[in-house]
Amino acid sequence: MAAAEPEHVAWLSERQLARAWPTIRKTCLNATVKANGVRNDNRVSHSTWGESQWRTYHPADVARVARAIADGTAELQPHWRNDTPEAKLLDQRLRRENLPGAIGCALLVAIPLAIIVILLIISWNGSGSSSSPSYWH
Repeated sequence: MAAAEPEHVAWLSERQLARAWPTIRKTCLNATVKANGVRNDNRVSHSTWGESQWRTYHPADVARVARAIADGTAELQPHWRNDTPEAKLLDQRLRRENLPGAIGCALLVAIPLAIIVILLIISWNGSGSSSSPSYWH
């Protein structure tokens, strides 16, 4: 007969799960949970601003899988880890795919900023009349 589990177990948040498994990519935590049979629970909270949902994870299962990750017996795909050649290739591919978006975002910020700076320079230089002395000495 299995030992009775304590009634009040402090289940772990996703942030705590990520800290317990530092070699697992954050985007692959859920896949690792499913592949390794970690008990999890969907929690719901209702407030004035609506409903919030989040997952919590059983600490004994998280610790079991952390040991399995450390000794290499956990059920993992190579790209789920941060420290494999497959993960490095995936990172490079994602950087290449996201580069146009990053450039677009930079331009979206830089162009209006440049226009504002140019308008400020024009307004400062054009604020005095031609007969009055310049404030820029």
